[in-house]
Amino acid sequence: MGSGGSKAKTVKIKEIEDTTKSDKRRKSNLSNRESELPRTPEHRKPPKGIRRPSPHRHNRGSGSAPPAENFVPYEAEDLSLTGDWELEKSIDNETPLEDIAYPAPRPGNPAADRNELQKVDFEVIKFQIFRSLVRASNYCTLSHTNPISPKGTFMGVAMALTAPHDLDIARVRALVTWLGCQKIRSRQYGSDTKKGTVLGYMKQIKDLQGTFAGLLTLLCRSVNIPCVIVKGIYRSSNHRVGEDDVTESRCTWCAVYMDGAWQLVHPYLMCTPLSTKSPSDDWKLIESTKSEVPPTKGTILNNFFFVPKPSDFILFCFPDEKKWQLLEDAIPYQKFIKSPFLRSAFYESGMQLKTTASSILKSEGGKCTIKIQCTQENANKTVLMYDLFSLDLELKWGPDEGRVVLCGRNEDTWNVQVKFPVEGTYKLSLFALIDDSWFFWIGDFKIVCEDPYHNFVPAPFVPDDVGYGPSTLSERAGLLCPSHEGGIVFYKPKETHVIKFLVVEKIVLRYALEHSKYSTASLAHHCRLTKHKGEVDLAVTLPLPGQFALRVLKGNAHGDFENVINYLFTSEDDGRSRENVFQRKARWNLREASAGRNVIALEGALAKFTSVKLEPDDDHLRGSRRLRYLKLKKGLRDGRMRRHEDTLAKAVDEAEMSTFRVALRHNIDKAKALLATLQDIEITCHSVLNLEQKTISEIANFASPPKDVHFTMIATYLLLGEKKQHLKKWGNIQTLLRRQGKESIKNRINNFAETPAPDKSTVKRAQKFHDAVPKPYIVSASLAAAAFYDWVSEVLSHLNNCSLNATDGDDSVESQDLDLSESVYLGNKDDENPGNSPRDKAFLDA
Repeated sequence: MGSGGSKAKTVKIKEIEDTTKSDKRRKSNLSNRESELPRTPEHRKPPKGIRRPSPHRHNRGSGSAPPAENFVPYEAEDLSLTGDWELEKSIDNETPLEDIAYPAPRPGNPAADRNELQKVDFEVIKFQIFRSLVRASNYCTLSHTNPISPKGTFMGVAMALTAPHDLDIARVRALVTWLGCQKIRSRQYGSDTKKGTVLGYMKQIKDLQGTFAGLLTLLCRSVNIPCVIVKGIYRSSNHRVGEDDVTESRCTWCAVYMDGAWQLVHPYLMCTPLSTKSPSDDWKLIESTKSEVPPTKGTILNNFFFVPKPSDFILFCFPDEKKWQLLEDAIPYQKFIKSPFLRSAFYESGMQLKTTASSILKSEGGKCTIKIQCTQENANKTVLMYDLFSLDLELKWGPDEGRVVLCGRNEDTWNVQVKFPVEGTYKLSLFALIDDSWFFWIGDFKIVCEDPYHNFVPAPFVPDDVGYGPSTLSERAGLLCPSHEGGIVFYKPKETHVIKFLVVEKIVLRYALEHSKYSTASLAHHCRLTKHKGEVDLAVTLPLPGQFALRVLKGNAHGDFENVINYLFTSEDDGRSRENVFQRKARWNLREASAGRNVIALEGALAKFTSVKLEPDDDHLRGSRRLRYLKLKKGLRDGRMRRHEDTLAKAVDEAEMSTFRVALRHNIDKAKALLATLQDIEITCHSVLNLEQKTISEIANFASPPKDVHFTMIATYLLLGEKKQHLKKWGNIQTLLRRQGKESIKNRINNFAETPAPDKSTVKRAQKFHDAVPKPYIVSASLAAAAFYDWVSEVLSHLNNCSLNATDGDDSVESQDLDLSESVYLGNKDDENPGNSPRDKAFLDA
C-alpha cells in the first residue's frame, strides 16, 4: 500500500463539506442513512446470471468472510462481443471537474495487493449483494438483513459498502465491484427511479446521459475520497493497428486519491467484457494456428484497470491533461499512438515484450522476430497461437507451400519468427492459452516487408496442439524435468546436443528427425536414444545448417504412438556473438558435464563458463538446473548413508520443495522410510545407556568369558565399526570396554545414528555371531551382556528391514526396468530402413 496511509485521514478534504449544496445535504442525511436503504424480502432469489458456487476459485486469508470454497463468481452482463462495448458512448453532464481543491497529481506506483482485493470482491459479491455484512471483532458474520439497494442515496450506498474496510483502496474496490454486479446497461428500470439516487444515475447511464466514471466519482466523494474524472483517448479492440488517428475513440476514467497517493481506475472497462479477437477489416487470413473458439461473452472485474502501473495504462488510455499520466516523464501523443498494440490480458498475465516496442515493424531481409517473455511459473503452461493476415488482395504465395511463421519457446521466452516469401503489408495477431483454461488475445503487430526472404524453405510441420517445447502434455506422458525447457535449440553443424528427461514409470518411446527436404529415415542416424537409471538421453548431431524438427512419440498399450513433445533445431542464431577458442571450449565442457552425473565436474564447468566472460544463456541455465537436481539427489543419498535424522529430514524437505519432487519421488520415499525408523533405533539405546560403568566393567573383568558373551560383544563392536580380526582376541575387547569419554562404548552407541551405516558384509557377519547366541543363555551368563544383546538384536532388525535404504549406492529407478525403444517413427511409407550407407552418403553430399 502507499506510504501515506496515515496522512489520508488528515487529508479527508474539508473543502468538500463547503463547496456545493449537494455536499451539505449529504452531510445532514448521514445520521439517517440506514433508513434510506429499502427493505426487501428476507429470502430473496439471487439475480439472473449468477453461477453456482465454484470451489477453489479464490484463496482467502483468516479473519475474513466464510471460506472461499463458496465464492460465487459473477458473469458479465449479457453483452454480445459483436458490438463495440469497449467504447462508452455516454456523456457526463452532472459531475463538475474543477469544483474541489484536491492534492496536486504526482507520479505514483500501484498499491494493489491482489489477494486482499479478492477478499473484498468475495465480501461484496457473495454477501453484500444479498445481505449486509456485520463486522464482529476479527471476523465477519452474516445478518439476515436487506441487500444494499441502488435505490438509496450516494452517501447511503457508499457508506454501507465501505464501512467494513479501513484502507481507501479496499473501499474503492468495494464500490467498483458493487457497480459491476448491478448490470447497469441491461437491467429494467421501473417508475420508482428517483433523481438524486444511485439507481437514478444508473438509468442516466443507460440513457447515455451519464458515465461509470461519473457514478464512481459521486460515490467516492460522498464518503470523502477525492476522485476526479479524467477524459482522454482509448485504443479499443476496433483500433486498426498502425493507425495514426484515434481521436474519435473517446472515453472517461477516474483518478482516485487512495492512501496518500493518486491512483488510476477505469470503472467502465473493469465492468465490460473485452473482445477476444482482432478486427478483420480488409485483412486476408493466410495462416493460423488458433484453435480455441473465443467465448461469446466476457467477464467482469478486469483487474488490469484497477490501480494499474501508469507506464502500462498509458499504452491504452491517453489523457487530455498531461498531469494525469502520473509519470515522471510524460510521453507525447505520437509515442502513445506508435506504442505496441497489446491488450490488457498481456500485462495481467505478467508477460513482457523483449523486442522493439512499436506497433509497426519492418522486416530485415524478409525476416521479422517478436520475443515475448512469460513468467517462470507459467512458462510450461502457456501455448502461443497466431493469425497471420495480408493486406494485399492478390497474394502470390499460398498456405499450401508451407508455413512462414515459426512459433517456438526458448526457456521462458516465446520466439515468433516470420519469414515473408512475398513483399507486402501483414498483420500478426497473437493469442495465448494458459493451463488449457484461460484463452486471451495478446495484441496485434503490423509488419511491412519490402524485401522478401530469398531461398525460402518452410519450417518442418508439427501438430499445432503439441507445438515446440515441454508442456503439460509431455509431463502427463511421463517425461519429467527436461534439460531443455524451451522448444528451440540453436546449433552449429557437427556439434552434439543432449536432451535429457527423467522418467519414473515404464514407457516406450520413439523419435523422428524431420526436415522439409530430407526424408525421416535418412536422418535417423543423426539422433541416438539411450536410457540409464531413470534418465532418457536424446543426443542429436546435425551435419548441415538449416531447420530440423525432433519429434518424440510415446507408445500406449494398443501399440499406437502419440506425439508428446517436439524440439526445433535451427542454425539461425542471430543473438549469439562470435566466441573465441576459450569460450567455445568452456561451452563444450559445460554441455558435456550437463549430460553427466559428476557434481564436481559440473560445478567446475559452470565456474569456467563464467570466468571466460560468457553471458548466462540457455546452456548455463541448463547446467545450473542439472546441478540442482544432482545435488538434491546426492543429498538424499548422503542423508540415508549417514543415518542422521536432522540431515536426512533437511534433505527430504529440500527435495519436496523443489521442481524435481515428482522425478525424485522414489528417492524421497526411501528417505522417508529410513527417517521413520531412526527414532525407533534411538529407543533401543536405553537399556545400554542405563548401565553403570561398574556394570560394564564386570564384562571386561572376565578372564575367560563365556562363549555367548564373547560372541555378543563381537557383534556389538562389528556394528560400531571395529574389524573382525581385531575382535577375535578377548583382550582387545577388554581394552575397548575400558575406554572412557568419547571412546566409551556407551557414547559410541548413543551416537550410532549419526555414523555411516554398516555395509552389507558387516551386517551379515554381525548377524551370524548374534544368531549363534540363544537369548536365555546370554541372560543367565551376564545381565550386562544381555543389554548389549538386545541392542544388537534391534539394530540388526532395522538394518535388515531397510537394507536398501542403508546400502543402496544409487538413487535411480533402475529396478522399474524402463522400456525405452530406440526406434524411428516413419511418417512416410516409402522411406527405407535406416542405416543404409548410400542414403547416408547422399544426405551428406546434399
